[in-house]
Amino acid sequence: MNQAARNSSTENPNKGPDKRPDKRPTKSADQRDALLIEAALRKFLRYGMGRTTMSDIAGEAGVSRQTLYASFASKEELLRATIRYLADRNVDEITRACASTRDLGAQLDAVMLHTAIRSYDLLHASPDAHDIVSGFDAACREELTEAAGRYCELIADLLQPYAVDIRARGMSVMQLADFIQRSTLTLKHQATSRAHLDELACALKILVLNLLDLKPEQGDVCES
Repeated sequence: MNQAARNSSTENPNKGPDKRPDKRPTKSADQRDALLIEAALRKFLRYGMGRTTMSDIAGEAGVSRQTLYASFASKEELLRATIRYLADRNVDEITRACASTRDLGAQLDAVMLHTAIRSYDLLHASPDAHDIVSGFDAACREELTEAAGRYCELIADLLQPYAVDIRARGMSVMQLADFIQRSTLTLKHQATSRAHLDELACALKILVLNLLDLKPEQGDVCES
């Protein structure tokens, strides 16, 4: 018996291999994996990590369990792939947003939107937000660390035009980028409400702009 079949039988020993045909048309491996990850994300947000099974995800995606296991041998592997998928999407969206402006304040807004604000909204739309966060932390800490490193490098690229000013203030570009990335992560988890998160994100942005003697855009005033 192959690994996929063993996993399938282990999940529900009272049922044989799932013989249902897939409901979706044949797609490329990347397209198929994206569909499976999106289905997993919907289930995780709806029911939390612990209560979501591979069978649940297969059903949500409209595929057989064999098809799911052919792409992801375990739920932990699928969790890791989900984090990579979300990080890829965030990096792409931040990169596109920042390419359209040279204003550092607007670029920092894009970073905070895609790494903190949208994920906050997504998590808090779920009745099991705590279970989702703890599930990711327990199973996928290495993947989360890698994603954080990617965000830090992206922020460092945005700060590079200000490298001379940053060094004049006693730090390196990477030190400031790391500070911004870690602060953004903290804001996401420590904010008491969405309004509070917006205020904290604004304060962090103004702090960075003031550090570099950059004038905030009109309207960039943090409201309490």
